[in-house]
Amino acid sequence: MKKRKTVGLALGSGGFRGFAHLGVIKTLEKHGIPIDLISGASIGSWVAAHYALHRDMEKMEREITENPREKLPILFDLSWRGGIMNGEKFEKFLRKDLGSGDISQTPTPLFIVATDLDNGEEVVFEKGKISSVVHASCAVPLVFKPVEYQKRTLVDGGLSNPVPCDILKKRGADVVIGVNLYHHNEFIEKKFTMAKVLLRGARITAHNLAVNSCKFADVTISPDTSQFINTVKLKRYFDAEVIEALVQVGIDATEKMILKIKAILGK
Repeated sequence: MKKRKTVGLALGSGGFRGFAHLGVIKTLEKHGIPIDLISGASIGSWVAAHYALHRDMEKMEREITENPREKLPILFDLSWRGGIMNGEKFEKFLRKDLGSGDISQTPTPLFIVATDLDNGEEVVFEKGKISSVVHASCAVPLVFKPVEYQKRTLVDGGLSNPVPCDILKKRGADVVIGVNLYHHNEFIEKKFTMAKVLLRGARITAHNLAVNSCKFADVTISPDTSQFINTVKLKRYFDAEVIEALVQVGIDATEKMILKIKAILGK
């Protein structure tokens, strides 16, 4: 009997837009596409960790959308020392969601990327306290205080490897599916203020780095979340309406690539 190909899924960074990852996973499951190992950076690390532990995106969506006013305070843990937010409330929230176990113990092999602030290097975790490592991977500079963990000062994994596909290839995946949230439609607007020039510069850097990361993917799924960037304010990040819309974007983008994925897998 012919051995089936192993599939790795790399979930990229992109802030609150990362809830589109839930729709990607739901659609892969719907079509019987296996996920044998999974990696993530920034928001992608949280979704990847939840899947690796629970394999239940419905559960994650339900938990996120229930009582959004209770969840928003995790983003208002003011510090002003190393970042606007301390991050302690966020890690407490992650411990409740993911537990305090070790990454190496997840049912689906999990790999999480953070960035070493001291030298700029990518740090790949396949062992370590899951809530602390996800916190580190999500620690956007200036927004969150850097995370001190295992004698390193760690920040957002998206700064070094926003769609960590290469890690899955190195860990034995035959087929890697990358999910890139930095869509080219982010660059439609042509009128710039000074602040918008700064933001555009950051988005260009993220976009180009993500495209480079996806060179290691056999298939790249690109949910177009650009419409949410300027229309969704911080206070609506956990609104059911917003999250459901992002999940649907993930579903639609994945459906477009299903035939290609199945062809590669010989289904």
